[in-house]
Amino acid sequence: MARGTIIKVPDASPGLLFVNGEQKSFTLGGVWKSPVAPAPNMIVDVELDSSNSVVSITQVDSHQARKEQMSHAGAVAQEQGKHAAELAKKGFGALLARMGIVALAATVLIWIAWFGLTAVTVIPLGPLTFWDMLGLDLSSPMGMMAGISHGFFAFIGLLCIAAPFAAPFWKHPYSRYLNTLPFVFVVLATIKFMWSAHEAMSGLPVGGDSLYSFGAGIYLLAIASAALAALALKKPANA
Repeated sequence: MARGTIIKVPDASPGLLFVNGEQKSFTLGGVWKSPVAPAPNMIVDVELDSSNSVVSITQVDSHQARKEQMSHAGAVAQEQGKHAAELAKKGFGALLARMGIVALAATVLIWIAWFGLTAVTVIPLGPLTFWDMLGLDLSSPMGMMAGISHGFFAFIGLLCIAAPFAAPFWKHPYSRYLNTLPFVFVVLATIKFMWSAHEAMSGLPVGGDSLYSFGAGIYLLAIASAALAALALKKPANA
């Protein structure tokens, strides 16, 4: 017994079903064994004889058919998930082999701190990530209240933190210096922010308190990017 699907019901010409990867014709007389009429896309059990001809066709219960389809879809999804995980594992292994554990760990920490940790708390906006900080306009009270808007400078920052992933694939004697870019950008962006905050404080009634305070994210960024830059500046063993 094989599982098949009806493609065409018999009319003036024989019907067609798909079974075992092949199309087979069938008629109703003596072959169709179910009390309901056949319909296109109906799932059926097909009995074949020794010559591979259709002997009988029986409708599969619709609930059972749906259950089997869902089970098959789940198995396919699981297999695809395993395949994707294997590819990811191979890709991570290749990246680790090229970058080294320290450089890769530092780069991952940079990305986590950049987007996920509080870099600065600004009055009256509250805690902001480093990415949020790059989109903050401190030139005026109205600019601060306008919200976060990232521009070209923030885009340059994204390129800088992506550069360490590209460094081991760029065949150039000085490609390792791409690892210094996150540190350079973090320093410049922080100085830019502090200068803008200093200029803005003169126009805001903050009662002598600072307009901002740094959070853990900025310190983790500084440490991770400095460690990455130190690796880049270290003289290669084969030099």
